[in-house]
Amino acid sequence: MSERSTSNPAGAAPARMPHHAWSIAAFALLVSLPLLVSDPFVLNMVMMSLLSAAAALAWNLSGGYAGQLSLGHAAFYGIGAYTSTLLFLKAGISPLLGMLVGAAISAAAAIVLGMITLRLKGAFFVMSTLAFGAVIHISAINFRELTGGSSGLAIPLQPSVLNLTFANKAVYVYLALGLMAAYYAATLLIAGSKLGYSLVAFRENQDAARALGIRTLPIRIGIFALSAAMTSLCGTLHAQYFLYIDPDSVMSLSLSLNFALMAIVGGLGTAYGPIIGAAVVTCVSLAMQIYLGNQISGLTQLAYSAIVISVLLAMPGGLGPGLRDALSRRFGWRP
Repeated sequence: MSERSTSNPAGAAPARMPHHAWSIAAFALLVSLPLLVSDPFVLNMVMMSLLSAAAALAWNLSGGYAGQLSLGHAAFYGIGAYTSTLLFLKAGISPLLGMLVGAAISAAAAIVLGMITLRLKGAFFVMSTLAFGAVIHISAINFRELTGGSSGLAIPLQPSVLNLTFANKAVYVYLALGLMAAYYAATLLIAGSKLGYSLVAFRENQDAARALGIRTLPIRIGIFALSAAMTSLCGTLHAQYFLYIDPDSVMSLSLSLNFALMAIVGGLGTAYGPIIGAAVVTCVSLAMQIYLGNQISGLTQLAYSAIVISVLLAMPGGLGPGLRDALSRRFGWRP
């Protein structure tokens, strides 16, 4: 008898993996990682991967499930970073409170933007979000007295829980991990609810969703605002980790593109896809900067683009669904 028939005899039902077993195993590994690794570079890579995964999950709620492909989410990221930083520097307000204020401002901005632009379709909506991000970016550069302009703002190193500033990188890893885990759980909850089904119905066929009586506009505005608020919280953690922000680091178009790219590479409209995509994109980006950063101009971006295109050609649905299907075929698992 062949190995194939032994592992999965004819007529036998495919083995079912325990519910969320892979998620629990991956989370346990990430929790133990800072205790096993002390290298600052590795901890920095893990921290940035987790923070990027949280931001990609936030983008995926709107861009993946609702089909609202935004290229302006870096504006919300920057609003969160600048709001908490300015409140801390100007008024001495803890970033723990400042990040909530930033999330509220981002949600309000998303509601206003959504009421104006979410009636647009396809490329028109994408371009409107791109214009919004550009306006916020330019405003941050020009309002020098408030934002520091291109010079940015420096945050003093005062290690404290209230200041959300720590001397040990491992603490930031756990904060980013907690944020990512919360966003992952929220994504699963929304995806399995009536709201999630309504979003997917609108994404697949707008006219059919309206014909079924789904009030698509309020739902889409709400999920867009939630996505903006979640992205804003990531911006605050970014500011407290680097202790420095400027418009190019927290509001650039490339940042918005990265959020979208991570979700697309990992698996658009899935809960685990953006996490895998963020890990791949972040690690590849850092590696290219290290090994190719001082060589021929543009070589880093060329290599980066080639890897991304190769992944999408091999697995059009994204790395997450592609790997899941490969494991299912190999071991006979039924996700």
